Amino acid sequence: MACWLGVAGFAFAQTEAPQYPFPASPVEGVWRAQLLSEVTIQACELGYCGFLTTIVVPSEGLSAEEAEAAAAMSPDQFFDYRNEDPALRTRPMQDLHMLTLRPGNKPAIFDGEIYNPQDGKTYSGYVELTGPDTMRLNGCVLYNVICRGEDWVRVPQAELDARSEAAAPPQQ
Repeated sequence: MACWLGVAGFAFAQTEAPQYPFPASPVEGVWRAQLLSEVTIQACELGYCGFLTTIVVPSEGLSAEEAEAAAAMSPDQFFDYRNEDPALRTRPMQDLHMLTLRPGNKPAIFDGEIYNPQDGKTYSGYVELTGPDTMRLNGCVLYNVICRGEDWVRVPQAELDARSEAAAPPQQ
């Protein structure tokens, strides 16, 4: 019996740590919205904060020429021009603080405020984790009586790592 425990202990000690570490909270990570933009959620002084880290302009409603021009723009050329506050309309969209979340009354719920850059308004709302790599973001009005949401998926860590490697300068 002692021999078996020793072998099991040695095998356990030799096991590698997971290649991709789990986030400290299940809500933390990089999340892809339905229109393919990405928001990075991380712990902050307010609870959890979400920042727009990848901007994708949907081509619906744009002419071919407009869609081509939008695709050619760098992220720092997009501004918050629909914001209700005229003083904020010149702030860049890249890394824009869009979400402020706090743990809700259930383990998979995070309540907070959601800024929608498509209409320039901030809504009360919540995020519900529907699986380990899926969430539903809900923006609400009338004291959370009327809510509208969309499903987001977590960007796989392998994809994020591949992007980092591709963006890294070549080693000499």
